[in-house]
Amino acid sequence: MKKLILLLVIVINLSCSRENAEVGDGLPYFKFLQADNDKFINSTEVGKILIYRNQNNAELKFKVLKNKTEKQLESRGDFVNGSTKYFYYDEQRIEMQSTLFADGDFCCNSSFYLSLKRWPKVYQTNPIVISPDSKFITNIGLVPFETGIQSVFLDYSEILQNLIINGITYNKVRKIEITPNPFPNPNWQLPSLKNIYFDQNKGVIGFDDLQNNEWRLQN
Repeated sequence: MKKLILLLVIVINLSCSRENAEVGDGLPYFKFLQADNDKFINSTEVGKILIYRNQNNAELKFKVLKNKTEKQLESRGDFVNGSTKYFYYDEQRIEMQSTLFADGDFCCNSSFYLSLKRWPKVYQTNPIVISPDSKFITNIGLVPFETGIQSVFLDYSEILQNLIINGITYNKVRKIEITPNPFPNPNWQLPSLKNIYFDQNKGVIGFDDLQNNEWRLQN
């Protein structure tokens, strides 16, 4: 019994040491703020199939693979020189997979992703000076709508719009224009996009493609 108690004490001490080492490493930590509560995407549960339909009743479906909020570490480096840690930040990441792709198909696991995170206001290409203040960023990743990974960052200074879909009014919407890829891959099964409609609480509620199809969320 004494040996068991001693073992538990050792394990607890080791756990505390690791925790203190992480907390006390001196790196900045940009946490979510109270003001971020009305920006989180809170209606996209894992496993749900999101259906987008266009004006011709064609459908595109995406399965939610991940919706997780956690502390992340920003670091850079390689296997030869090692990596350098810069700061911690909070992130909500949502990953969606098109049902046109089978599990295991390359690139399918990131058919569409959303990343909401706190980020330093001043962040250089080679981070030397990091501001103690932070800003809120939404990054929308488009794969494989275009050849290669294409990302869009939201500017939260833009005016919110209203968009009505199937009688539902979304009043925290931003219309985001996307620069089309001049050399799209003809083998992609998903269309190339020109606009995304992003609701501050719901996420991507619609998009327009280069063939003038208007896809809107049905559920």
